[in-house]
Amino acid sequence: MEIEIFTLCDFAQDNGGKLTVVGTFDGINSKQFPFIQSAFCVACRLRFSEKETGEHNMRLRFINVDGKEIIQPIEGNLNIPNPQNGQYSTINLVFNFNQMKFEKAGRYSFELYMDDDWSSGLPLFINQVG
Repeated sequence: MEIEIFTLCDFAQDNGGKLTVVGTFDGINSKQFPFIQSAFCVACRLRFSEKETGEHNMRLRFINVDGKEIIQPIEGNLNIPNPQNGQYSTINLVFNFNQMKFEKAGRYSFELYMDDDWSSGLPLFINQVG
């Protein structure tokens, strides 16, 4: 599996295999804590080779500055089809987060696991300003 896109953004949408990503970022600023971020997304585009056809389990963890999970991990099964072009299959995943509460500034992280193996990490820096 190759990760083509793994990003935080203001908006993401999968429209028939076409992934739209708007407003990529890695940090959010706040003057006071705790604070609530109204909305953001995590967007992923994954490429699988023909030999990776079949069932795979996926898990996305969101952890705080202390390494503790903020939410229950998001888990699911992916059924990767045989590639129509004989080369590879792509899967788009979009995760929407609304009214997320952040208790303090620091480095938060999203962790992507495929078949129980860590695939990638994505930092989110929560900064105190002013």
